[in-house]
Amino acid sequence: MNDHSFNTISPEKINLLTDIIKQSQNVPSQNMVQFLLNSAAAANAKGINFTDSETELIINTLKKNMTPEQINQMDNIIRISKMMRRNT
Repeated sequence: MNDHSFNTISPEKINLLTDIIKQSQNVPSQNMVQFLLNSAAAANAKGINFTDSETELIINTLKKNMTPEQINQMDNIIRISKMMRRNT
């Protein structure tokens, strides 16, 4: 994560993201979206939450290494998540 945009994210969050990236290298592409959802849930359980701008930066970075199908799945999950947040 050499992107200077990540300089605004706390070291604790960067460490978590680094761990997730390392773990994701062993995840088959068809399981990547579920892996990312599980990782987000684990971060939330530890009390680590990302701002909307941090999340957008992370997702856009991850998309660079995703297949078009995975990008579509991710976009659908994000859309559903935003709809659910508006309804709560």
